[in-house]
Amino acid sequence: MTAAEVIALAMLQSEETYDDPTWLKYINACLNDLTPIMKLLNTKSGIAATLTNGNGSISIAGDEDLAKAASFLNVYFTPTDGSIEQLRRIPISDNTSKGWKLTQATIELQNCGSSGGTVRTDFYKRLLPVTKTSDDLLSVTGLPSEYHHMVVLYCVAKSQQKEEELEDANNAYAEYQLGKKQLLYDRSWEMEPHMRRYLKRAKVAMLGGTR
Repeated sequence: MTAAEVIALAMLQSEETYDDPTWLKYINACLNDLTPIMKLLNTKSGIAATLTNGNGSISIAGDEDLAKAASFLNVYFTPTDGSIEQLRRIPISDNTSKGWKLTQATIELQNCGSSGGTVRTDFYKRLLPVTKTSDDLLSVTGLPSEYHHMVVLYCVAKSQQKEEELEDANNAYAEYQLGKKQLLYDRSWEMEPHMRRYLKRAKVAMLGGTR
């Protein structure tokens, strides 16, 4: 679905008319809202790391792929004269342990005992914004097509903020929130299998039963 198709459906359902920049703003606000629960897994390998006394920094903004990360999961280090090793994430206050830290701008490697090597990292990617109505939500933003209806619901809810339309807005937003809960369950089940036992319990509790 393109941004133009999302806008057309939102206009039809809400009976509201806004200019394209306003609709694109609503679409991108929805993408930001959905990013934390989409869990779009990506891996970047072969990142050059130069270390001094075992320590070094990797710029996030300086790497086209890392700059699109919503959250970092794992970091692996391969020294020039050794084999790959998964590093442990350590607190920012820990200045002695071997591992990796995350700041706003960098991935910090600490006490890796080498002068250099390469890094691989696993991360969840952000849903990227649309900039024009011809943008396709799947190819441009990364949002799978089965969830495009969520963007329509969000736009409908946001477009009906006038006092006389608040009931319609609340209904659309309630439907959006219900879909968001199911989306969180589905994506967590798919991407975090170690959480499935807890997800089953949460689903049963949500349905009002016990098991």
